[in-house]
Amino acid sequence: MSLFSLFYPRVCPLCQTYVGERATFLLCPACQSSLPRTEQAAIEQNGTEMTLWGEYKTPFAARKAMHLTRAAAYLFYEKEHPVRQLVHLMKYADRPELGLQLGREAAKEFLYSDFFDGIDVIMPVPLHPNRLRSRGYNQSEYIARGLSGITGLPVDTTHLLRIKDTPQQALQTKEGRGRNVQNAFAVIHPEQMYRKHILLVDDLITTGETARACLKAMKRFRGAQFSVFALCKAR
Repeated sequence: MSLFSLFYPRVCPLCQTYVGERATFLLCPACQSSLPRTEQAAIEQNGTEMTLWGEYKTPFAARKAMHLTRAAAYLFYEKEHPVRQLVHLMKYADRPELGLQLGREAAKEFLYSDFFDGIDVIMPVPLHPNRLRSRGYNQSEYIARGLSGITGLPVDTTHLLRIKDTPQQALQTKEGRGRNVQNAFAVIHPEQMYRKHILLVDDLITTGETARACLKAMKRFRGAQFSVFALCKAR
């Protein structure tokens, strides 16, 4: 054990159990196994898809209007479960490596389905430059790079931009979330994404307003189709 490890031992971020310097996962085995997996990768018309449909009541209508092929979340976000603490650490406590690790683990499990079939590029939901400077990283990009590390799909952070520095969605009412992100996103060089199948990556889907706002902006990618991956989906 190194001197650094002696004074700063590697512990599980949820239960503080020592996991060892050679552990391949950041969580201890008990916390890892207790993660509330959704099993949505192979389920059509799952809860994440239906949330994203919004005003559209059928998969046909949603696919026609939103060009949405599929959507799924890896974990359920439950307020009484430690996964809430995990998301908080990843977003606000300078632990972006948790997003990278969880993205990799999600990809390993989703590869058993056809979820990534036909995907050309992965795009994380962007942060506004002001928020990015303040936080120092985009947690959704870390999740996306975790997915990429297993699937080999490229990550693109240049074509989808956040142009409005909006207040945090978590601080908005259910009714105000849609207004908060209205026209908050834009795209550049849409011709470069012609007829691509793009996987949009978000950290947490609650009402789906942020993802829908991104999909609306990305409709300028002519002929493109979209899928959505979320690390967590609120129940």
